[in-house]
Amino acid sequence: MIRSFLDLDVYKESFQLSIEVDDLLKGFPPEEKYLLSDQMKRASRSIPSLIAEGYSKRESQKEFKKFLRDALGEANEMMNHLAFAKSRKYINYQYADQLIRRYDILGKKLTNLREKWVNFK
Repeated sequence: MIRSFLDLDVYKESFQLSIEVDDLLKGFPPEEKYLLSDQMKRASRSIPSLIAEGYSKRESQKEFKKFLRDALGEANEMMNHLAFAKSRKYINYQYADQLIRRYDILGKKLTNLREKWVNFK
């Protein structure tokens, strides 16, 4: 049973990913602090925030779905940033691939939730 956004698997996974990304960014080069690191931090943190904010507007399926679509966009952005970080050797290849896969799965779950959301009142 879903009682709050905290019960949504997409929220739980996106929150966990944002914690992991925060930890990962501590090892990035200083010259990326205001470029790639900042973009990754904002994108990863915005996903659970968008889910939480959208859930508060769930009575309007259209609004909730917009927030889920925006969260999907941020997940796709993270996949791109991780691929870039991998190509620059800022991150271990295997770990980068693992995170990219997790963001891809998260995106599929967000799409599935958006397409199958039932309005709970």
